[in-house]
Amino acid sequence: MVEIHESPRVQPELAVFHNLPSGGGVNVAGALLRQLEHFFSITVHHPEGSSPLNIPGSLTRKEWPFGEGRRISGLRKLAAPLSLPARLRAFDRLCIRIADEINSTSDIALVHNSMFVAAPPVLKYLSIPSVYFCYEFPRHIYEKDLISRTAGFFTRLLLSPLRNLEKKMDRESMMTADCIVTFSEWMKSRIADIYGLDSIIVRPGVDTDFFHIDKNAVRKNMVLSIGALWPFKGHKMAIEAVSRVPVEKRPALMIIADREYPGYGTYLEKTAVDLGVDLSVKRDISNEELRQFYTTSEALLCCQHNEPYGLVPLEAMACGLPVIAVREGGFIDNIDSGKNGILVNRDPAEMASSLEEVLHNAELRNKLILSGMKFVTEERSMKEAGCRLADILTGISSLPGRAESESE
Repeated sequence: MVEIHESPRVQPELAVFHNLPSGGGVNVAGALLRQLEHFFSITVHHPEGSSPLNIPGSLTRKEWPFGEGRRISGLRKLAAPLSLPARLRAFDRLCIRIADEINSTSDIALVHNSMFVAAPPVLKYLSIPSVYFCYEFPRHIYEKDLISRTAGFFTRLLLSPLRNLEKKMDRESMMTADCIVTFSEWMKSRIADIYGLDSIIVRPGVDTDFFHIDKNAVRKNMVLSIGALWPFKGHKMAIEAVSRVPVEKRPALMIIADREYPGYGTYLEKTAVDLGVDLSVKRDISNEELRQFYTTSEALLCCQHNEPYGLVPLEAMACGLPVIAVREGGFIDNIDSGKNGILVNRDPAEMASSLEEVLHNAELRNKLILSGMKFVTEERSMKEAGCRLADILTGISSLPGRAESESE
């Protein structure tokens, strides 16, 4: 009798490009790749200087030298408006080389945001089917009133050529993706408004094996505001909200940040002193430290302006920390006000009132904690998000590549 052995199923070759900065986006990318590993053979391409991804050693990684991408410091900052366009052009040339290798070795490409230009130009040079995961559009270009208010007239004038080049590169790259994936209904609507393109929503979750409640932790009279030290992250509103809580009940406020707009941290500290808020600022902490602050604080204030999605509220919910957020952006996709968190208008007084209720109404607090943990566990599973993204990538792989289409 002849034995018949099934040959192992060959997994499609998935090339992943990422040039993400530090923050929630790189955590999402790493977590999704740990799920996609079950469906694809993955090679991750990233320029030198990209934030490290927490991915299994079984995935192939290739770092591409890119000295031009090093952080500008010292006297070189004075010439930044002139040197940054040259960096973008060098990045474009690097993307040509990366795309050439991806085209010759892979079946599908998954492209994440870049820290230099939102939609990286590698998309333009891919001839295989591609999915662009759009975490964020270039907000400093399309939300000028919000982002540029801290820059003077002459600074904006000097940066104009850079922004024109960046806008052109971003739009050209967006237009060449075979499929665009994004986080939230708000991001989907903004992509349609700005680029006239449709997109598919994939809502990632958080690692609940890592982010979880610690029943032995002791809660302190402190609330958190988390995000880069930039004006549109809303820390000033968080300070104003805390200042409206009566002094005898007022909690301390901790801001946790990874990046800073020059001088903005000092501005926030002065604002806190003027308003009588006990403020501390933590920079560049580990995920273990972040989890500890989630489990030892009383509430999280999310005052970001139109946050594209908002992983921070999900991490807080998983750790049993009540969330109060502005009714904007991606927060609306994840927070059901009065059930798993509270949504308020962009009004410090309204946020302060909700904060007082969360701090002193035990019944409401317990309801938010239990519903928040249940929501993250049951409805924001990273496994489910990974499977949905895998389905999209598998579907797009059946499309003809760009080179094949052009030859027909």
